[in-house]
Amino acid sequence: MQNRSVGSILRAPRRAGIFLAAAALVSCWSSLAAAEQFVVVDETYEHTADMPDSHYRVEPRAGSPSNWKSPIDYTTSTAHMHLEVYTKPTETPTRFQACFEAQPTYACVGQAPAYTTVGVYDWATKFSDFWSPPGTAVDWSLGSGKIALILKDTQNGKPSADNVGAETAAQYMPTKVRFVVTIVSAGSTYVPPAPVEMDAGVPDDAGAGSSTGAGGNGGSGGNGGSNGGTGGDPVNIHPVNDSGCSLSTTNGAAQGAWLLLVAPALLAIRSRRKRSR
Repeated sequence: MQNRSVGSILRAPRRAGIFLAAAALVSCWSSLAAAEQFVVVDETYEHTADMPDSHYRVEPRAGSPSNWKSPIDYTTSTAHMHLEVYTKPTETPTRFQACFEAQPTYACVGQAPAYTTVGVYDWATKFSDFWSPPGTAVDWSLGSGKIALILKDTQNGKPSADNVGAETAAQYMPTKVRFVVTIVSAGSTYVPPAPVEMDAGVPDDAGAGSSTGAGGNGGSGGNGGSNGGTGGDPVNIHPVNDSGCSLSTTNGAAQGAWLLLVAPALLAIRSRRKRSR
């Protein structure tokens, strides 16, 4: 009886060790799966009439890969846009668009569905449907330079004061928005951005008034980005994995391969322990 009790006590930590190892593996797998999407833009700002050509430019968010072709090929991916409109001066139909000022040219996602009120608007564009000037193509192995966030009218025009005059521009701006662009690799599931509490007199539920599904492919307009090819050098920031996992992968199949490699080892350990009882 005493020997059996001692054996049970000795086996308990071993079983706990197997459980912890499996839990750690699942955690690493989840972290690696999350790496198959990244947020390249998450910007809250006021789009004003004095912004030249109705462009507001931002750098890619920290953690965005410097190479969008490898180790994960994001050129087969989809860009998901999330627009929260907090303030709007009139009910004039308005659209937004994002353009990647890359090398040697630029590429634009589809435009937001036209909206007339504050609210939350979501749409998506496949990389294969991005618009670039005819006869040009982005070298995505160099990543992206700045991203232009462009307010437009429903005719693909850019109604900034320098283009249409202050009176017409006042129908569209100033407008306070949050613009999020998430790149999701093929086969992965899009995780929408978490809501952000706003201040400066904007109610927390200001974006609750309207919601849409996927927008159309309004990015086919020829002037989707102004001089986008001069948007600056690609940013050299590598993805950061702060999960504590040292594994790397390029897709879900590789993640599964790690499980196949580790699972037999765990089973072998358990089998040896059974024989030693």
